[in-house]
Amino acid sequence: MASPPPPSIDTSLIPKGRVSITPNLLSKQQVEALLKDAKDLHRKGAFVPGGLRRRTKNSSDNMKTTTDATTRICDVCGIFDDAESAGPSDARDDLLDLMADLRELLQKELGIRLSESMELQYLRYPGNDVSGERGGKDYNSKRGFYGRHFDSSPEDNSTCRRKVSLLLYLNDQLWDAKKDGGVLRAYLPRQQQQSQTATKRKQHRHELDPEEESGSIQDITPQGGTLVLFDSASVEHEVLPTHRERWAVVGWFLGGDNIASGQKRKNKRGYGTKSATQQSHHSDEDQDRRRKKKKRRRRGG
Repeated sequence: MASPPPPSIDTSLIPKGRVSITPNLLSKQQVEALLKDAKDLHRKGAFVPGGLRRRTKNSSDNMKTTTDATTRICDVCGIFDDAESAGPSDARDDLLDLMADLRELLQKELGIRLSESMELQYLRYPGNDVSGERGGKDYNSKRGFYGRHFDSSPEDNSTCRRKVSLLLYLNDQLWDAKKDGGVLRAYLPRQQQQSQTATKRKQHRHELDPEEESGSIQDITPQGGTLVLFDSASVEHEVLPTHRERWAVVGWFLGGDNIASGQKRKNKRGYGTKSATQQSHHSDEDQDRRRKKKKRRRRGG
């Protein structure tokens, strides 16, 4: 019996500064395969502390990565560099096929041009019930989090600007937001919030309630298989403290106006940029095997 077709992805919310959420994009088996790959890489030491990307002074292209535990506590593994050097993975190959398909979908439905290069990582937030592989009671007692931030800036004119942000959760379906924490909290875009606030003031001529003044929020539970997409420069967001390990794939599709296909750039660990369709390290036989597997997946087999 064929598997049910994958759920449709609503991209119409992205240009409106909203969050597109697609539950169960991945099957339980696909989630488990990616999670196993991520945990294997973590055991091999392929993860590094998550850093913050900051633009270097007087430069529009160069990024400096720093670690700031007061703003972010998590581990990352660049899928195009750290993971690749640790060895091949069928689950990772399927993930790259999915990224290539998503890129085509976003270009078609949003009418934008995206680079064939992208940033793609495994992402792990620690929980205070996790026993230690990474060295020490102090480390494992920390809860993961990521403070309120944007993934990109509208004023960013660099050639590798993040355009669409992506999250693909690898946790189980029983994730309890109240008990386990780790909720992704998205905030109303500033321009839209200011516009709505001004309109209400003009129409009602009264002082707004505090909740109205601060704008609306949207909380997303990181259940396994869920895909999240949003505009990188429009949606401010944060990850609330985690009470148990929280796993995901995180990625950014890059603006393609000035980017050559398959362009590479120098990266620090965990921040590799490469084409999701670039598979030069595979033999012709491997390429054929992957094409057949992708065709079966699209048929639901």
